[in-house]
Parts: sequence; C-alpha cells; structure tokens
Amino acid sequence: MYKSLLFLSVIILFSFENLYSETLIIKIESKYDDGYAMLGIYDKKDNFGKAKVNEKPNADIVLMGAVVKITNKKATAIIDVPFGEYAIAGFQDLDGNGVLSGNFLGIPKEPVGFSGDAKVRFGPPKWNDAVFQFKKVNQEVLIFLDKI
Repeated sequence: MYKSLLFLSVIILFSFENLYSETLIIKIESKYDDGYAMLGIYDKKDNFGKAKVNEKPNADIVLMGAVVKITNKKATAIIDVPFGEYAIAGFQDLDGNGVLSGNFLGIPKEPVGFSGDAKVRFGPPKWNDAVFQFKKVNQEVLIFLDKI
C-alpha cells in the first residue's frame, strides 16, 4: 500500500514539472541610447507577428510583456516562465508614446528586434525564424534593436 502511494506521489510530482517557472534572461542591445525596450513574449505561433504599428500592444496575444529602460545602449529583462518554446518581439519606444510608431505604410520608425535575430522582410518575421527552446535555467536570449 505504501509503495503504491509513494509511486503515485512521484508520478504526480513529475506530471506537474512543466508548471514551474524558471528564469529566462533577455539581453537587449540597441544602436540608440534612449527610451524603453518593450518586449512581447509569445508561446503561440498563431499570435506571433500580429502586432501593428501605431496601435497599443494587445495583451491578449502575448504570454507576457516586459518593459525595461535602455541605458548605454543596453538593457536586461529577467522573466520567469516554464521551460518551452517561445518567440520574442520587441521595439524601442524612442518617442515615449507606448506604441510602435510607424509611417502610413505600416513600416516601423522605431528600432525593432526579434529572438533568433529574425529579420523583417516585407512584414514581421515568421515564427520559425524567431522561435527558440527555453530548456535551461538562466538561459540567455539576445534581442538586437535596430531601425528597418
């Protein structure tokens, strides 16, 4: 009886392993030393790349967001998420309006960047170009912000 209970307890503990959050470190570099880096962390392919210029970020499509001050062209965001598959999109809010400012064609005027150094080509990068596996504690991801 006790062996069965112990075995069941071990199975339950390992079943919930993915529910625990671990530390992910997002290093941000930019060519510009002003404003805040605004990041969206995505865990769903269908939601990635849906943000639009000149619109407030939609909290319903991101797993979580982070805002960090850029100092000396660098910043670091530390977040806690479960191990898994993620993509990160970010921009540098140079004008302080809280949105990714863009022109009438929808091209961003402010620096943007993505995990995996995914490039913008006639629109946001594809999920497969930006996705990464978060699988170790204190894993670092680099986001380089630059104007298009």
